[in-house]
Amino acid sequence: MLRYDAPVQAITRVARAANLAAASQHIPQGSQVILLIGAANRDPDRYPDPDRLDPTRSDIRPLSFGAGPHICIGNTLARLEAAVAFPRLLTRFPALSAAPGEQPTRRNRLMLRGYETLPVIVT
Repeated sequence: MLRYDAPVQAITRVARAANLAAASQHIPQGSQVILLIGAANRDPDRYPDPDRLDPTRSDIRPLSFGAGPHICIGNTLARLEAAVAFPRLLTRFPALSAAPGEQPTRRNRLMLRGYETLPVIVT
């Protein structure tokens, strides 16, 4: 899911080094750049059929939390929470399902996207 629909779609950085380039475009030192994480996560050169949600897809390394020295400090905690919370939720409520006739509502934001409402039925 982090590759398919990253909560953060873009970040900004300052080019600190000289002689940087992206797609053959020179980036002057000191320039502000916008990195489109959501687009990188859907790069067809990296992921075949990138617009398809496939939970069984292997070799996934999304940039949703950044990478290298700039990786989000909450990366490990968020992944641990998901690894613990989702299996427990589904074990506790095996019939959890989307509420029929109700549509989820997305927040209208580029940064920190997600759902404002996600109607479900818990039995």
